[in-house]
Amino acid sequence: ITYLAGPENPMVSLFFAVFCFNEIMSQELHKWSHMTKKEVPEWVNTMQDLGITIGRITHAKHHMAPYDGNYCIVSGICNEALDNSGFFRWMEHRVYEMNGVESNAWKLDPELRAKTLRGEYALPK
Repeated sequence: ITYLAGPENPMVSLFFAVFCFNEIMSQELHKWSHMTKKEVPEWVNTMQDLGITIGRITHAKHHMAPYDGNYCIVSGICNEALDNSGFFRWMEHRVYEMNGVESNAWKLDPELRAKTLRGEYALPK
């Protein structure tokens, strides 16, 4: 990155280093939410128990039918706000408009598909 940005732009290198670290860690945090307490380091269990990272029970909601919410894989803190605002439905709609790929949740729930395509993005409470 420093080669591309040039040595006179160290903040560009720092940005990409931090970005790449966070991307890799997000995948690790997600992976750990699928593992048992015995399979992960104790500090991971502590972070999950404190709600700093996504825990097993919280993340399991994402893997339950109709698979229509709880998409945040790092901490889960934003799940409620993003689900209630319809952010993920809006994103699924944009993806569908761009490439025609339907959300898996739409395949399980034709009513959710119809609502999303009408622009009704918020999930029912």
